[in-house]
Amino acid sequence: MNLLTCLTALALLVTPASVLAQDRTTDISTIVVTGEGVGEALPNVFTVNASVQGRGETQAAALRQLAAMQSRLLEQWARLDGLTEARATTGDISIEPRRDPQCESNARRDDTCPVVDYIAYSAVTLRGAPADRAGDAVSLASDLGAVRAGLGEYVFSDRQSLREQANRAAFEDARRQAALLAEASGRRLGRIVRIQDPSAARYNAGDEATQIDEIVVTGSRVRPAVSIEAAPEPVRVNARITVVFEIE
Repeated sequence: MNLLTCLTALALLVTPASVLAQDRTTDISTIVVTGEGVGEALPNVFTVNASVQGRGETQAAALRQLAAMQSRLLEQWARLDGLTEARATTGDISIEPRRDPQCESNARRDDTCPVVDYIAYSAVTLRGAPADRAGDAVSLASDLGAVRAGLGEYVFSDRQSLREQANRAAFEDARRQAALLAEASGRRLGRIVRIQDPSAARYNAGDEATQIDEIVVTGSRVRPAVSIEAAPEPVRVNARITVVFEIE
C-alpha cells in the first residue's frame, strides 16, 4: 500500500460522524406543501354597549339623575333571564350644557347663548353568556332607560382551542396534498422533515384567549318587554402551515 492510499484511509477514519450524516441528508428527496385549515365554534360570550343620560338645570342635578339611571341599569341588566354569567361595567362619563336652540340657530355656537340645562352621559357595557341572549340584552337596556343600545361583539372564549383545531386541519390538508404528489411521482411519502407556521409571528398573547369574568348571575330574573332572537355566526380561526416531507 503506497503512502497516498494510507493517508486517505486515515482521513476517512477521523472524519466526524456528524459530517457524514449531514452528507447523507443532502441526498434525500422532499416535497414542500402548504396546508390550510379552519377552526370554528359558535360564540359563547357577547357584549352589548349602551348609553344612559341624566338631565338637570344644574350639573349636579344632571349627575344625580345619571347616577340613578346608571345604577338601575347596572343592577337590573345583569339579571336578564337566561344569563348564566354576566358583568355590567361603566365606561366614559361626560357632562355638557344644552344651550338655547333658537339662539344657536341665529348665531355662532359660543358662550353668548344661555344654558337651558345640562346633560350627563355614561357608557355601560354588559358582557354575558350565553351568546344567544344578546338580543334580549339590547331590548332590556331600552326598557331600563338607555338612550342608545347595540350589540358590541360575539366571541368564543377559548380561542386557543380554535387555533389548535385549525392547525390540525391545516396539517391534515398538507399531508393529503403531499400524499397525492408522491403518488403522482411514483414515490412513497416518508418522514416529516420540517413544519413551519408562517403566521406564528403575527400572534400575540391578547389573541390567544378571551375570558369572561366568573360572575354567576343570582337572584330574581328580569325579562325584556320585547324578546329579540339572536343567532350569531360561528367564530372562525384560520391556520396556514408549511410542511416538508421526505419521499422515498
